[in-house]
Amino acid sequence: MNISNPKISKRILESEELSNGVEKEKYEGMIYDKCLSSVLEINDITFDSCIFKNIDFNNVIFNNIDFIDVIFENCDLSNKKFNFRLLERVIFKNCKMLGASFIDASLKDVQFIDCKSNYINFSNTRINKILLDSCDFSNSNFLENELKNVLIEKTNFSNSDFYKTKLCGIDFSNSNISDINFDKSSIEGMIIDKFQSIDLVRILGVKFKE
Repeated sequence: MNISNPKISKRILESEELSNGVEKEKYEGMIYDKCLSSVLEINDITFDSCIFKNIDFNNVIFNNIDFIDVIFENCDLSNKKFNFRLLERVIFKNCKMLGASFIDASLKDVQFIDCKSNYINFSNTRINKILLDSCDFSNSNFLENELKNVLIEKTNFSNSDFYKTKLCGIDFSNSNISDINFDKSSIEGMIIDKFQSIDLVRILGVKFKE
């Protein structure tokens, strides 16, 4: 599966503090890599061809923000809400995303790499071409999602919920799915290894005879 990377030209990138960039209405071709000194509210815009580095978003409030061709690297996005928004060709790399929410969002060509994403919420999310690589998605929620072209590598889903989310053809064989909760229709056709199958059978209440 070919996941498209963000289309960002290094020749046009300017470095700016996020608050200054927003004040100047600079939302395209920017590198935001300076710490915020105060609370910042951002409304009704699209960040296009931007890089966010080492930004703590705890002081940032998002309202109706789309992200196209964007890289987040070493950022804290815990409890940020991307609900009802578009994310296309976006990379989250080595980010802290505890409790982040993507309810009713649309994700295309999105990569999560080495992210700590416990308690993340994907509900009614439309996902096409996504990579989850070496992330922690434990205790997360996957409810009524539309999934296409999903690639998973060495990711922790322990104690997560999968309901009304078809996982057919998705390979979990090198990831942790211990103690997940699910309905039967969700797990039909998912790809696992023989050791994981023992865990799923036990969750279903089937007992092994010694």
